[in-house]
Amino acid sequence: MITLAGCEKRKFKAICSSIDKLDKESWEDVRDELINTKGLTSEMCAKLEFFTKFKGKPWEMLQRLKDEQVFKGHKEGEETLKEMELLFTYLDSMKILDKILFDFSLARGLDYYTGVIYEAVLTSTDAVGSISGGGRYDGLIGMFSGKEVPSVGGSIGIERIFNIMEKKRRGHVRATETQILVTSLGKGLTAKRMETLALLWKEGVKAETLYVENPRADKSFKYAFDNGIPLILIIGEQEIKDGIFKVKVLNEDREIDV
Repeated sequence: MITLAGCEKRKFKAICSSIDKLDKESWEDVRDELINTKGLTSEMCAKLEFFTKFKGKPWEMLQRLKDEQVFKGHKEGEETLKEMELLFTYLDSMKILDKILFDFSLARGLDYYTGVIYEAVLTSTDAVGSISGGGRYDGLIGMFSGKEVPSVGGSIGIERIFNIMEKKRRGHVRATETQILVTSLGKGLTAKRMETLALLWKEGVKAETLYVENPRADKSFKYAFDNGIPLILIIGEQEIKDGIFKVKVLNEDREIDV
């Protein structure tokens, strides 16, 4: 596309870095940068703008490229159309083509890519941009190994994904998944705490205890509050005699006998 627009190949990275801003800036702003900073002409920008408007459903965009003979007579362009047709056929066979958008405005400024590039975005929110990206880089491994290895890969934006998860679960994020803290009042009840933990674990309840012989009540409550554990199960001599557990619901300041 850069060649057909009449641009110099050496400006590939510089042009891509500007085109890459189209998801955040208008074409007018990008065009201004291309002309005044990157040295392109108005005619070059007009041709690049034409290409960036190819965006939509894969088969429709591919057919439009063929109908308008956009790459006619350009060897690399015509080979690209064949590769795209093969890619879309495979994606269609795997029943995932509906998750794909064809987008000629997508740009990744690294010049080691040799074919398809892609980015993944969450359809439920566009607050953070892409959460994953990559492409094909047949020559990259060969630069280090001396042997050509056809490759495709990508990276995942862990921090962006965590930010989205935190926003979705704001007010529900806890430091631990533990549902109940098992503690005791009095001495010599460590074995009873372990027995209770085993019982809870067997029933699929996420439980833990403080790993000290005789946990102090204030330490137990502080640990539960600090880690967002909602329940404390208390074992005492009287509870053992009565055959019950006392469970405190911390955020509601109430107690239940079980």
